[in-house]
Amino acid sequence: MSKTIVVIDAGHGYKPTPNGGVVYDPGAIGYLGAAQHREADIAALYANSLAYFLRTQHGIEAHLLLATRERPLSLQARRRYMPQADAFVSIHLNASESKSAQGYETWYSREHSTELAQACHAGMQRALTGRIDRGIKQRGLTVCQREKPSVLLELGFITNESDLQHLLLRETRARVARELAKAVAEFLGLG
Repeated sequence: MSKTIVVIDAGHGYKPTPNGGVVYDPGAIGYLGAAQHREADIAALYANSLAYFLRTQHGIEAHLLLATRERPLSLQARRRYMPQADAFVSIHLNASESKSAQGYETWYSREHSTELAQACHAGMQRALTGRIDRGIKQRGLTVCQREKPSVLLELGFITNESDLQHLLLRETRARVARELAKAVAEFLGLG
């Protein structure tokens, strides 16, 4: 029997430039007082926690896709990484010019990803009780243009103080990772 494989993509980080260099893409930036928080850093924490729970609680071979200076990743490289994986989950935080915009949402691109989107969104609903649910949406996102089910999760708005404070809590990260791991495992028939 072949091992079940899931790719967890920590959004943003280092990416290649057209001239062969490397540049750091922090993603969106949020502030709590004078403290600056980068989407790439928070996404990496959540992605690492999700990969941990998939491995330890569900026996899934979870591959953490983290863009580093030594291994920069374009959107196309993320999309093409391990095409044989049974599922692909990209972790992000949303941003808006309006500091009042808040909540979590799930994105997918292709119809074969609908059930994974529904499962992951239900996991976020369980983990983020009391937060604003912005729903499940479909759009042609590059990282989700895969042959196997793939989703992009926006865990909340880094530009909203309430969302950011909540997402920075270790307890929130553990709860979200645990519920998403359970949702992905159930989607794959392992829950």
